[in-house]
Amino acid sequence: MASKQFIYQEAPPETKNHFQSIPWALKLFSDPTLQPFTSESRIVKTAHTGDTFTARTLATEDTIPVWQSFHKLPPPGTESRSETITIAKLGSGVNGHIDICHGGFLSVLLDEVIGTAADNLRPRDKSMMTAYLKVDYKAPVMTPSTVLCRAWVESSAGRKMYGKGTVEDGEGKVMAFGDALFITTDKITARSKL
Repeated sequence: MASKQFIYQEAPPETKNHFQSIPWALKLFSDPTLQPFTSESRIVKTAHTGDTFTARTLATEDTIPVWQSFHKLPPPGTESRSETITIAKLGSGVNGHIDICHGGFLSVLLDEVIGTAADNLRPRDKSMMTAYLKVDYKAPVMTPSTVLCRAWVESSAGRKMYGKGTVEDGEGKVMAFGDALFITTDKITARSKL
């Protein structure tokens, strides 16, 4: 499936600078097979209250101060899927246990990254909502840390898009795996205020 919606733009230098001390993360910025983009859900909206959870609440020095996404297209002439790759710095504001991410936060993270991969394929005159998300926790995610998230759409049929994703340590260890179903709906618009 080819990209339809991602708006590619170079990662800001200050974002790249945050990952200078993490070799595996820094390599992503120079990988020619990856195209950087800004996740729509990390952009503060001025016209409505959409995406406030990820664009404001989870965009603090203590939660997720730095987030960069990349789109990886499949090699030409192959049946491989495209995938999104996101690197995120995590602070102690997402903890459940001492120095360990809350499991519910990892569900949010997987919902975001898998949803971004699916959102790229939805018709622009429609909205999309999570209908199902199952998370398998494989290992604790320590904080503060930097994680690598991979996400892709497995299949789509009509209004349904099935996606999967992982939260990894950047060295290949999968710490959480997500399996999701998204449904396209009529466009959601801002309600008029009383």
